[in-house]
Amino acid sequence: MTRILWLAPSFNHYKARFLNRLAEEKDVELTILAGTGRQGQGDLDLDENWNFNYQKLMVSKAKFGGSKEVRAYIRKHLSAFDWILIPAEKKNLLLFMFSMRLRKRRKSNVKLFSYNHPLLKSKRGRFKAIDRELTKFFYKHLDAVVFYTEASYHLAIEENLVDPKKAYWANNTIDTKEIDTFYSFVLPPKDKLILLFIGRLIPSKRVDYFLEYTAQLETKLKQEIFIEIIGDGPERHHVETALKQRKNVTWHGAVVDEQIISPIMSRSSLIFMPGLSGLSINHALAYGRPYATLEAERHGPEISYLRHNHNGFILPENVDQANAILVPFLSSQEQIKKFCEQAKKDNETVSIDLWIKKMKSNLLIQASS
Repeated sequence: MTRILWLAPSFNHYKARFLNRLAEEKDVELTILAGTGRQGQGDLDLDENWNFNYQKLMVSKAKFGGSKEVRAYIRKHLSAFDWILIPAEKKNLLLFMFSMRLRKRRKSNVKLFSYNHPLLKSKRGRFKAIDRELTKFFYKHLDAVVFYTEASYHLAIEENLVDPKKAYWANNTIDTKEIDTFYSFVLPPKDKLILLFIGRLIPSKRVDYFLEYTAQLETKLKQEIFIEIIGDGPERHHVETALKQRKNVTWHGAVVDEQIISPIMSRSSLIFMPGLSGLSINHALAYGRPYATLEAERHGPEISYLRHNHNGFILPENVDQANAILVPFLSSQEQIKKFCEQAKKDNETVSIDLWIKKMKSNLLIQASS
């Protein structure tokens, strides 16, 4: 039995569900130590019967790494685990150093690992010399470094950030089994063109751009487009204004239940998230739907799953240039079908079963070396 403590300063429904699948494994005993996450940012509270031991502390994501409550929990339960996951982030540096010292003082065999991006980031995505040095510090002292994607894994090795002997990868994903429970692949309806935005309504997701762009796109296409939005957050006022002005906009609010999401995805021809994208790409692929976003430097590592002009698009900011790509695509049922089928195929490489197999293999191999 491998006993894992997974520290989660922010614990959203995507993370909860795929970790729940890991906890179902008979040779894994998983405990989640969670903070309160991102308050007021469109996340829903989690209230389900999980297969893991769920411990929640009333500590925000920003304060989690310096919290005495978190340190007290680790101090009390250190010997109960074989592995402790600590996110390799600057705000967790003191917590990481505390855990290193604690296990040394107690001569504990517990191992520390992280599941992360290839390089620590400064605010607004800028990379500084200190980011590189802190990244190398984390990676030097961690027992295993698991990267979100294979591309991230190769980048970290090529940049000499990590010892290849302790580097691994497991494609970050969502609970695709949950989706399969309620959905079997179908093509979108031919008589109705629907564009879907799914994500938190925060500035970085750019729902304002989505609404402005789709309004003019309808004129360019010379046909009616139906707009659906799943999500909530501080930028909801953009959606509320659109609802008053446009009859073709439907807002579902914050929804995480795949039984409700399934029919919405089924009737959508394109998932369009103009802003920073991550696991929403996986969500689209799981339903066999093409995904579009705008060019940006700070997309999540899952952007490597989005293959331009195959299972979706990475569009230029310029509206006319974006139109030159999307108008022909949305005007062709054959193209929509082709992209949907490719998205469905590409989802097979980022399934939850593959993630579990890879993650277990990474930790067990490292533990035996």
